Amino acid sequence: MANEMPGGPPIGLVVAMESELQHFLALATPVREEQHGPWRDRIVRLGDATVVALCSGIGMVNAAAGTEHLIGRFAPRAILNYGCVGAHRRDILPGDVIIGDGVVNHGAVHILATGEEYFPGAEYQFAGEVVALTELETDSVLRDLTIAAAEGWSPEPWPRGLNLPPGIEQRPPEVLVGRVGSADMWNQQHERIDRLHGRHGTLCEDMEAAAIAQVCARHEVPFMTVKDVSNNEYHVLTELVGEIDVLPAAEVGRRSAELIARLIERVPTM
Repeated sequence: MANEMPGGPPIGLVVAMESELQHFLALATPVREEQHGPWRDRIVRLGDATVVALCSGIGMVNAAAGTEHLIGRFAPRAILNYGCVGAHRRDILPGDVIIGDGVVNHGAVHILATGEEYFPGAEYQFAGEVVALTELETDSVLRDLTIAAAEGWSPEPWPRGLNLPPGIEQRPPEVLVGRVGSADMWNQQHERIDRLHGRHGTLCEDMEAAAIAQVCARHEVPFMTVKDVSNNEYHVLTELVGEIDVLPAAEVGRRSAELIARLIERVPTM
């Protein structure tokens, strides 16, 4: 049952990690917290908007389950997502911010007998059952509002030398608009990243956005994602064995959280 709130339906916010979510919570005014099973719902105010912020945990299943919880419990007027990503182009550097104009579950592939990958992409039928779309656009209204929110805004500079080799000249962070790829995988092989970018036009990859978008699409809830780049495997390979400390809590999600906050201030109240 939806949990009604003063001022109408809230905005839902789904973020994978506490280290990412902390940056948004620092910008908002806390109202209360609710615990529902595994879900800790932080209800906050940002300007005139009520936001229910949820740390879903990393991965497609966690993100989808958390989104379903928010929609079922709070009936939000929109679901937003932000967090850190890995770049899918050599010119995209840590600190850059991606405004998602679409998402794709690039892990939804068929591995043929030849070893080749076949990506169906569009909705299709299997034994009479409809297989849902794995390529989805973000909400056009929210996307335009996000682009407007980024006008005149400069992301904080990325710490010099962090996740970048000495040969790469550091520059101020840039804001780009493009597609976000998602799957329960972290790609480091350059040829595979090139292939994903070539197939889908993705600028970056995460492990949540496409799952959130698919749940939102089924419920006809508007969805938007904003990402900030934490690593580019073309330039520095992340150490993935053991504790991963290449994603500093002080940086991951900080820039995208700020842009999401600027977006929320522009979303019309209902």
